[in-house]
Amino acid sequence: MSNKLIAQGVQGLEAETAQRATRVPRAADATRDPALPHPASEPIPAAEPASLLPAEFDVAGIGGLDTLAQIERLEDAYRAADRAEGASFQLAKMRGSVAKGELIRLLLDRNANVERGMSVGAYAETLGIDRSYVYKLMDDAKNIRDLTQLIDETQTPIIASQAAFLAPLYRSDPEAAGLVLEGAKATGKLSLASLTSAAQDLGLVPAAPEKRTPEPKPTPSKPTAEMAGQLSFADAYRALAPRRIEELVQEDPDQVLAQVKLIESELARVLRRVETAKKTARRAMSASSDQK
Repeated sequence: MSNKLIAQGVQGLEAETAQRATRVPRAADATRDPALPHPASEPIPAAEPASLLPAEFDVAGIGGLDTLAQIERLEDAYRAADRAEGASFQLAKMRGSVAKGELIRLLLDRNANVERGMSVGAYAETLGIDRSYVYKLMDDAKNIRDLTQLIDETQTPIIASQAAFLAPLYRSDPEAAGLVLEGAKATGKLSLASLTSAAQDLGLVPAAPEKRTPEPKPTPSKPTAEMAGQLSFADAYRALAPRRIEELVQEDPDQVLAQVKLIESELARVLRRVETAKKTARRAMSASSDQK
């Protein structure tokens, strides 16, 4: 009889153990009386914000190299930083142009300026946009957006001025536009000038005409006593220009006065001949009238 009771007790313990093993664990505050104040839980520490600054260059990593090798590594790192800075600047400008251009288009599509009781230009100025730039801003956004595939494939930010040149070419010949972009990047600096040059090299746009250096204008010679008697009326007129005289008198006013008197004397001779010619013409006219 006692063995039977012991066996039943063992079975009961085993069943209780199995039942406990399958139960969902109780919450830590399961026994807390909800009527009592609940102790504040420990605050979760906030994650450290990521630094906006780049990590310092790992000088220890080049410590085992000779001085020249260290310099070369540092120069390579500098060039990489320079490229990264340029790409970051280009990327920010490109994104800004697209976002602003598309947003102003959406606003004008909804007659935002009319709702505000303003002209398009006046409304644009409330957004900090020069009124003459409104429609260009929208065109810039469209040009850049049309180059989406090329930008994504080459991972190259393209700003508005560059897109204005490249987008029309891309719409007509995407492959050619890709070659132009590749050629411009090969120069080491992507710019409107390098894009234009690459397109000219490929014969896609006319080459710029060669700039010819203008020939220097001949400097008028100063009037001298020797040449005063040979001056024509036009020469004398130019030689006596007020600004020219003002410059010359700073050097030698006495000499200028002497030269002017020589010119005056020559002009007096011309006037005498003018008077003689007038008299001869009048006599001829008078004789012609008498014959009639």
